[in-house]
Amino acid sequence: MTRPISLGLGKIAGLAIASGLVLTQSYGSFGPEMSIAEAGELPGGVRFFSRPPQLVDSVTTFNAVSIPAAKYYFTISLPEQAGEPLDRVVFQQQPNPDPINFYPEQTFAFLGDRHNRGFQVALESVDWDRDTGKITVTFAQTISPGETVTIGLKPWKNPDVPGVYQFRVFALPPGENSQAMDLGVARFQFYRGGTW
Repeated sequence: MTRPISLGLGKIAGLAIASGLVLTQSYGSFGPEMSIAEAGELPGGVRFFSRPPQLVDSVTTFNAVSIPAAKYYFTISLPEQAGEPLDRVVFQQQPNPDPINFYPEQTFAFLGDRHNRGFQVALESVDWDRDTGKITVTFAQTISPGETVTIGLKPWKNPDVPGVYQFRVFALPPGENSQAMDLGVARFQFYRGGTW
């Protein structure tokens, strides 16, 4: 059973953890729709994570503005008790000082993190909606519970305007009507004269 909510995200996450509930996100025709669902009680065969994946790291290789050689890394850990494999990840660019454009065909992924890099992970598709700033990365084979995966996005260049840039990250199990889990916001700080 799902029920609409109107609380702030922080309060929702606290309530969900304290009550053993799962905070989920689905994409409706008018944008994201938030709901709380008890684990294992979604009707209609809707798939969701019993225990949420975690966004454990997000980092850029260069934090100076206007640099064309940067890559943005996002590391996601899928707990062994997740209940479902990870099928795809959505990066929603938030209202930023200067919109960032990407080369979707240069997106890549591998098991592990940047410091303990494992096998390369094949991608089925990478869809970038330039109008909304949303990037959807779908794996060729799902990521199993207990694994950690890192996704690398390649921008045209770092933004020209310094400041904090944010991407909200969502993880989804397999299925057309699967429930997206909001993993929180990845933040990148770009500076004039930052590191090359």
